[in-house]
Amino acid sequence: MDNLPKPPPLVDQLRRRALLVAQKPPELATASPEQLIALLHDSNLREAVLSRLNIVIKEKREMCSDLALLLWNSFNTVYLLLQEVLAVYPKLSTSTLTMKESTRVCDALTLLQCMASHPETRKGLVKANIPFYLYPFLRASANEKPLEFLRLSSLGVIGSLAKFDDPYGPEILNFFLETQLFPLCLRCMDQGDELSRKVATLIVMKILMQEEGLDYSCAFTERFLAVVQALSRLVEKISVNPCLQLLKYVVQCYLSLSQVSRVCDVLRYKFPPQLIDNTFHIILREDPDTLNMLQQIFFNITSRGSRP
Repeated sequence: MDNLPKPPPLVDQLRRRALLVAQKPPELATASPEQLIALLHDSNLREAVLSRLNIVIKEKREMCSDLALLLWNSFNTVYLLLQEVLAVYPKLSTSTLTMKESTRVCDALTLLQCMASHPETRKGLVKANIPFYLYPFLRASANEKPLEFLRLSSLGVIGSLAKFDDPYGPEILNFFLETQLFPLCLRCMDQGDELSRKVATLIVMKILMQEEGLDYSCAFTERFLAVVQALSRLVEKISVNPCLQLLKYVVQCYLSLSQVSRVCDVLRYKFPPQLIDNTFHIILREDPDTLNMLQQIFFNITSRGSRP
């Protein structure tokens, strides 16, 4: 027994705090982040604690950095958050998910996003394959409001991880590509509401701006066509309900694709006419950067691009 390894100091400290909290739970409104995290272990209080931690994140942004480390290093906390995620899996195919259940899972996802945003914890999330547990929410085809909230919250976690200029960025990009996140984001660009489409397109844009991501999207004709068709359908949606930010993301995606000379012939014929005519003249007249990108795309696809 004496040879058993001792728990890390931080874990041991949090365990002792959890025991104290269990003996005399504090008021949630005045509880410290450490106390709230310890209270997550009480299944009867977990829903209220998740909600309170989300309020802490919204009201005290300066605490998010410390909270991410506390969440990641505290005993069993990530496992408890995954339990919340897994609990609603059976309801994804039956359209029986309620707003109350969705809100509870979204609160758990916000805590995962807090860790995904921190440079010292996002690496651990990816190494533990945590994002993979969110893919069913991106894969679901229903558009009911409770599921849409889950889709948006899951995309928020993925978007926070998609910082490829981070030292661990290349590994995160490889994880995204190897686990088929890219086609799931294309799916969300088609099926989600405007907010989900915006976040999904931003993730796709960031991937396409990386050499490995661009090579991945253009490696096979079917994959490239899936990207172009998803972007084209999105342009049609924007032409009906204009959104400058979303349009800028789409144009940047096309600009990245236009740098690959071997796909420019196809891209020339698949390029949305709305980006050439005056469909977006009004929303683009005060955005010279996007207009310049459109001019560069047109030059690239007519001169077969600059990328070998």
